[in-house]
Amino acid sequence: MIRLGYIGNTGIECSPLLLALVLWMILTGNVAACLTSLLALSLHEAAHGIMARGLGCRVERVQLQPFGFVARLERAGGWDGLAIAAAGPLFSLLMAMGCAAAKDLGSLPFLAAFGQANLSIALLNLLPALPLDGGRMLRCLLQPYLSPRACIRVCAGLGLLAGAGLLLLGGALLIQGERNATVVIFGLFLFLAAGREFRGEKGARVDAMLRRQRAVQRGESLRVAHVGMHWSMPIATALRRTQTGAYTVIHVLDDDMRDIGQTEEATLLGLLGELGGGTPIGRALRIDPKPKG
Repeated sequence: MIRLGYIGNTGIECSPLLLALVLWMILTGNVAACLTSLLALSLHEAAHGIMARGLGCRVERVQLQPFGFVARLERAGGWDGLAIAAAGPLFSLLMAMGCAAAKDLGSLPFLAAFGQANLSIALLNLLPALPLDGGRMLRCLLQPYLSPRACIRVCAGLGLLAGAGLLLLGGALLIQGERNATVVIFGLFLFLAAGREFRGEKGARVDAMLRRQRAVQRGESLRVAHVGMHWSMPIATALRRTQTGAYTVIHVLDDDMRDIGQTEEATLLGLLGELGGGTPIGRALRIDPKPKG
């Protein structure tokens, strides 16, 4: 990702593949189509942002991608996450329907192109594969039944399959003489992005903590979550069960559910590198689980 800067407290990043796609469209004389697609993408992402703000979620960073502008939110789980993920495709579908209805009132080339761009963005994002909106919706639906790691693996795995399928389809079209590399670029992006989601699950906690650290340094406040964990829980498991949208304080519990110690995610991250992920949190913190006296 190429870091472009900040708008307020929201970081802006751009995918090199988006720049490649824009350059390709300009070189092939599709400047109007490029501008139309960028407008549709901007409105698509605005729908995500409006829904997120309405539900009280802060947009930490926006990634400009070929399929849309991905908003990384402070917290986006459960029904709130589902509503935020669905807002973009739903808005794009409504725009496509509006353009189709308005087109009957007059033959405006822009309406047809804008409607087609919105329809393409909506249908592509409804694929149940990370990092597309459909993949985020599927992840929210799976969260009550699967662990966070399993949710990411399932949805990112579908993203790898979808990306590979689009690459094969694009390659076949190019072999048949189609001079449209859009499918290949989308397929390549989806395959690479899904791979990053799949491999980056372990680093997601560290990345989230660093973003929260920068937020505190900018003078922002953070939501604090308190969770209780048994003293024998491994450090790696404890970190996976912290909340990415809040600074997590961990209360260490013994067999009788008594609070025998306290720590926080930053300390556990330091102990992870020092002692390894399999070390129980009680042993890492030198807490004696046996009752005194």
